[in-house]
Amino acid sequence: MNFLSKRKSLLIAAAMSVSFMAAPLSTSYAADVPADYTQEQLNGELGMAVAWFQNSAEYRELCYQAYNTALERVVHAVAHHKKGDKPLAIVLDADETVLDNSAFEAGLIGTGNSYSNATWDEWCAAAKATAMPGAAEYLQAVDRLGVDIFYVTNRSMKTQYEGSAKNMKAIGFPQIDKKHMLLKTDTSDKMPRFEQVMKDYDVVVFMGDNTGDMPIGSYHKSQEERNGLVDQHQKEFGNRFIVLPNPTYGDWEPVLAKDGNYWKQSPAEKSETRRKSLRTWRPMKNAQDKANTKPGTEN
Repeated sequence: MNFLSKRKSLLIAAAMSVSFMAAPLSTSYAADVPADYTQEQLNGELGMAVAWFQNSAEYRELCYQAYNTALERVVHAVAHHKKGDKPLAIVLDADETVLDNSAFEAGLIGTGNSYSNATWDEWCAAAKATAMPGAAEYLQAVDRLGVDIFYVTNRSMKTQYEGSAKNMKAIGFPQIDKKHMLLKTDTSDKMPRFEQVMKDYDVVVFMGDNTGDMPIGSYHKSQEERNGLVDQHQKEFGNRFIVLPNPTYGDWEPVLAKDGNYWKQSPAEKSETRRKSLRTWRPMKNAQDKANTKPGTEN
């Protein structure tokens, strides 16, 4: 290679490095979702999340970490509990906090079915949910310490209590009765039920997979408001608030649509809403083209 060719190659390499460094982060997604995108195709987007949920060692680690941390808090509270104090309690969600419903989510993949009151009623009645890793052992330990356990869940008291109670008893959860199972009656907002428990009990920990499982007032708030509330309470997480991992669903999803109409969107629109929420980075096309060009063959 002569001097001029070598110098030209070096300049190209330098330009390529600048192009890669200059590629900005973007909140847009280049690929358009076809208008005829189906519910079955939308369900396919669950695949990676459900596979991780059901198979990864990391999911199990996060569950054990959450329950171990919560149990330490309970043991400490019991050790420092004095006569005359309010009785101790823990408050926790059920689904994806101690109950693993991932088989229901996996069952949607490859079909045109979707979550509905009817399909969820059928799942709850089947009593097929399993205990999350370490959940039964944790709850049994809390029970042995004499601490009340309140399951504050948005499963329906009217249509889902019997199947839920059967399921939770079968997998070894304690304190399964109508006093301790505070299912939804007239609102999905859990704050009234939290306040009901806090009136008579000293709540050691709140546990859940959803921001609405914590008493911070996030019900029907926007994405920005939810994130802001979490930031305001950051010191509580890992202490009084213990969060379990759930990448498959939650109140984070509908607030991706800024107009509040996510659940009215078509499968194509939902997919597009999800994609538009992503912060993306891609190599610059020109930089890729130049990377594939042999030195000395440039025009």
